[in-house]
Parts: sequence; C-alpha cells; structure tokens
Amino acid sequence: MSQDKNTYFTIISLSVVFGLTLPVLIQDAMFQDAVLYSSVAHNLSVGHGTFWFPQYSALNLEGIPSFHEQPPLVFWILSLFYKVLGSSIYVERLYTFLMIILHILLIKVLWKEVYQSAASYFKMWWLPVFFWIIIPVCFWSFRHNMIENTMGVFILISVIISLRSIQKENFWFGWIISGLFIFLASFSKGVPGLFPIVLPLIWWFVYREITLTKAIQYALVLLLVPALIYSVILMFPGPRESLSIYFFDRLIRRVDDMPTTINRFETARKLFVETLPILISVTILMLIKGKQFFQRISETKNEFRFFLLLGFAGSLPLMLTKVQKGWYMVPSFPFFAIAFASLCLPFIYEWLSGMSARSIRFVKTMSIMLATGVLVVTALQFGKISREEAILTDVYKIGKVVPGFTTMSVPKEQYDQYNFILQGFLVRHFFISISPEKNLPYFLAEKDKKVAIPYGYEEINLDLRAYVLYKQKINTQK
Repeated sequence: MSQDKNTYFTIISLSVVFGLTLPVLIQDAMFQDAVLYSSVAHNLSVGHGTFWFPQYSALNLEGIPSFHEQPPLVFWILSLFYKVLGSSIYVERLYTFLMIILHILLIKVLWKEVYQSAASYFKMWWLPVFFWIIIPVCFWSFRHNMIENTMGVFILISVIISLRSIQKENFWFGWIISGLFIFLASFSKGVPGLFPIVLPLIWWFVYREITLTKAIQYALVLLLVPALIYSVILMFPGPRESLSIYFFDRLIRRVDDMPTTINRFETARKLFVETLPILISVTILMLIKGKQFFQRISETKNEFRFFLLLGFAGSLPLMLTKVQKGWYMVPSFPFFAIAFASLCLPFIYEWLSGMSARSIRFVKTMSIMLATGVLVVTALQFGKISREEAILTDVYKIGKVVPGFTTMSVPKEQYDQYNFILQGFLVRHFFISISPEKNLPYFLAEKDKKVAIPYGYEEINLDLRAYVLYKQKINTQK
C-alpha cells in the first residue's frame, strides 16, 4: 500500500478530530464544570489561593474555606499557562487544544508499540484516532476544559511505558516511571486514575508471555509507587489537611450523599451508547465480510482482547458508586478505539491495498476539501458564544462596573453554590463572587423572578438580558 493512501486518510482522520472540537472550542463559554476548573486555575495564577488550598469563590463549596472538589495538580498546571500567557479565554482553549494534540500523538505511539513489527499496519494509526474521536462524549470533553483530558494524557504515557517495560525482563526502572504517571493521573482526578495498575495482569491473561508471579510483581510496583508518594506527601501538615478534605469531606461524602443516578449499571449503558458509532462501523464491516470476518480476526484478536479489557478496567469500576457521568470514562476511550481498530485492521488494510487510482484521487480530493472546510468553519466561529449567551453577555457588562474580588448579594432563593454558570463566569473573568448574604455593595437578581429589592439599593441601568443589577446607596452603607 502506498504511503500516499495513509497520508490522505490521516488528513481525513485529523480533520474529523479538529472538525468535531475546534469550532466549539474556539467560541466563548464552556460547560459549567470546565468554567469552574478554569476559574480555580486562573485564581491560582494571580496568587488567590495556593497549590494545596486553591480558591474558587468567596464561599467556595459546602462551607469549606478552600476548593477541594478535585486534587490540585491540573489546576496548578493550567495556572502556569495563565501566568505565562495571561488571562485571555484562549489560554484554557490553547491548553485543551494541547491535550487533543497529545492524545493524538500518544495514541500513535501506543499503536506503534503494538504493531512495531508490522510497519504497514503502523502507518494506519489514523484508524484508532478516528474511532477515538467519533465517540460523542469524547469529542464533547475535548470541546471543554475537562479534567479527564489531562488525566488521560498521564494514563496513556503510563500504559506506553508499561508496555515497553513488559518486553524487557526485570526492567524495574520503567515500571517505577509508569507508576509515577499513574500517581500523576490520580493526582489529577483521584481514584479513577489508578486503573493502569492492572495492565500487567491483563497482559498475562491475554498473552501468557510472562508468568502470573511476574505480572503480580509488576502490578505491585505500579501500586506501590503512587502509594509511597502519597505516604511522603501525607507526612506534611498542609498537604495532609488538603488531601484529607478532598478524600473525606468531598469524595466520600459525595459518593454517600450526592448520587447522580439510581441505577448502578448506568455507566455500562452509557458505555454502550457512546461507543455505538464504533460498534455500528464494526457491524457493517462484519456484514460485508461475512464468514471471512470471523476467520481472519484471529490475526489481531489478542490486541483486541487486551485493549478491550484495559478499556473496561478504566470504565466499568465507575459502577462501584452511584456518582456516574459519561465523561468520567473519557480516559478509557483510547483503549476501546485501539481495540476495535485492531479488530478491523486486516480488512481495512486489504481494502486500502486494493484501491484503484481513481479512488485514490477521490480520497485525496476529499481530504483536502475536508481539511479546508474545517479551517473555514472554525475561523467563522471566532468571537461567537457557544452557550449561555444571555448570561455571559450580562457578565461582561457587570464586570465593567463591579470591581474585581467583589462579593455581590443575590436573593437567598436564587443562590445555588453549584451554579457554576453565573458565578463561574463572574469569577473566571472578573474575580467576582455571589452570596446570599445581605447588605453587600451590589445586589443581583434574575430579571424574570419576582424578588423584593432590599431597602437602600438603586438599579444600575446596564441593559442586562437575564439579570438586574442594583447598587447600595452610599449613605445607607454601614
């Protein structure tokens, strides 16, 4: 198969990646959790909060004086981007774009590890990249600054190093480095980042190229490295207090008191739904090939089984609690993509090898048109607002008159500490918090709600769309 064919399909695959992400990513506004994370990191970049005790708003969440919804690593990394590049909204977008690029490169490297002895198969790394990005919640996550994006990078690096180490008997240094990246993954999003620990056991189960004893030893190294790092960290009072708040006051409490589903098998259902684009593609290929499909899948069946089980290891354990969201599975999706790409590989390779010159010219033309179209569509979205346009427009107007680091009053019945849309935008852009406390210099109420305006406040005419802003008269302030 000529290199040109893979080049054209690589362009198509990358165009799909960027077409599904950049036109939304480049616009203003993000999903509320993404705005929350950006706000915490932005605060940290200007010295509002510390590594172990970051800050979100004046009240933070659940009455805790600092922010501990997640471990602090990702906030700190993103804060460095703000320190170097400034406060523009395109800083977090550049960061998210970097996570997309790193995923593509790491999937390519991982694919090479699997098919290093089959050069023609390696050139088809665009296939797992394509399968990866067509998972809906996957490209949704990379449209926003979700923590799973960063955690996924650390997990991919850990898996790559583990696979290289497993080929070298007693290569303990590699396992230690892999364990370090598992620690970084867990330090990004907690317990879900630990799942690559089981990789040696899955390798033994599928390939039987190492003994079970060796697999257990390797897995223990992967477990002990993060355990030892956490043991050292917990020796210091500040980190111990910070991680204790995260683990006991937020993680355990949320698992017990704040379920997101009543069905423990919700993750399994979501996994099936989200991977439907891949499953449909494989089913179509299966119907086309008929018996031949089942006769030839033995060529890559071990790779399929290995990465499928690794993907399950990163997703199905989420069912142990009833706090389940679709994007929690995002770090496991590269492995599902590689698994199903391996299953289809012999047939796709055969199809590409038999392409006529006319078909190649068509693919070349389509790749150029698709890449051009993605660039044009993305450029046309610059300066637009992707979501919550009325609220974000009001926030920009409010920020012109309300000083930074101000806390505004809002009606008690309208205050929601988890309203990351309104307060998230206020904090991210202007360091402004909201509170149900009365007698603050500014009072903000929803326009469509009947609310008693506190005595001594006068409306500021800002022509807001969703809210009305009031300012306390100077002679009534105490």
